Amino acid sequence: MNQAGGPPDGADATVSSAGLRLRRAGSSDVAALLALEAAFPGDRLRRASLARFVASDSVDVWVAEVAGAAVGDAIVVYRRGFHAARLLSLVVAPTHRGRGVGAALLRHAERAAAQRGCVAMRLEVRVDNRAARRLYQAHGYQTMGTTAGYYEDGSAALRLRKRFVAAQARLASVPYYPQSLDFTCGPASLMMAMRAVGWSTPLARAEELAIWREATTVFMLSGHGGTSAHGLAVAARRRGIPARVWVSDAEVPFLDSVRQPEKKTVIALAHEAFGRELAADPAAVTVGDFGDRELVAQLRLGVVPVLLVSGWRFHAEKAPHWLVVTGWDERHVYVHDPFVPEGTERADAVHLPLARSDVARLARYGRARHRAMVLVGDPTLGYGAAQLGAAPEDAPPDDAPPADAPSEHAPLEDASSKDASSKDASSKDASSKDASPSTR
Repeated sequence: MNQAGGPPDGADATVSSAGLRLRRAGSSDVAALLALEAAFPGDRLRRASLARFVASDSVDVWVAEVAGAAVGDAIVVYRRGFHAARLLSLVVAPTHRGRGVGAALLRHAERAAAQRGCVAMRLEVRVDNRAARRLYQAHGYQTMGTTAGYYEDGSAALRLRKRFVAAQARLASVPYYPQSLDFTCGPASLMMAMRAVGWSTPLARAEELAIWREATTVFMLSGHGGTSAHGLAVAARRRGIPARVWVSDAEVPFLDSVRQPEKKTVIALAHEAFGRELAADPAAVTVGDFGDRELVAQLRLGVVPVLLVSGWRFHAEKAPHWLVVTGWDERHVYVHDPFVPEGTERADAVHLPLARSDVARLARYGRARHRAMVLVGDPTLGYGAAQLGAAPEDAPPDDAPPADAPSEHAPLEDASSKDASSKDASSKDASSKDASPSTR
């Protein structure tokens, strides 16, 4: 289901036998939502964030009412382009705890997320919040791991997840590394894929920039600063990692991203140089269309695809963007996105479910609708195939590094929305006292 264009204020209302009414929040509810924030001991959402959430198509804000008064709310954020949901906040007023309000809000939020096509819901909860943990356990949530020092008071958080669909994903063991600059999504994606097939060089910014310098098609002041499939394959091969290119056409990529003739010349010259370096291997470049079936076929061979997509489709930016394909199930392919939007975390960027029916529409760039992927790894050796897992619940260790440090571990956790994120809403999942099912 399309994640945009949510129902109008007051839509999706339900009334229980106990007089509890659940409905979508509107702009007139911001004051009541702000008052409910007082139930949290810290990490409270600000008025501006609540107003933005209520107005966003990428956020569901549900209000629980009794006799016309707000007694609880639940906030669920979605990541643009993906079937991924995160329960950012669930709170019940102290006067109405122990009456099933939290459970009703949770069930309602889950149904709405499933109706959007989401595969799972993830959330964080304080380790010491026993009431909230019991609530989530009773509703089928599983613990994926622990993040130390998650809350502003230094308390740890449990990462929980509930899968809505029965089919399990097959996931390759691909480490996660976030891009450190706006224009290095290609190098970051390549580094993740190379590490998955046996590359031993540490994932660090110096290597990220070195790959960018080798693989980029243009200078920063001459266009988008993007790396091409041919350039990334060349960079991988120079490091001893087998890499092939699969493109939809033999044209020079990204020419329509610049207007001036001299800039087009720079792109063409860079592309020709990459082509000469790959020409010695007749299997280095495949020209022809591809889709989700071809992605899955490569994963089955133990190859990790690095896929070109439209940055506009995922981040509302008119630039090429690269993702790492990490797995699949019957209805989705899963990807690591090297871009961690402001206000989100690395767990919001790993093993993101992308509908297989959307791959053809999203995996293209520019007016020429250019498709490209870099196939990392030797299909005759099956590096990644031996590391495929049947369950999508892999998680980082309890001592995982902070979000601004490279990680060698990749959890499968669905993510929050770029549109719905802000600094004061990123790690604000502080839950309340043990007697409360409220959580963030």
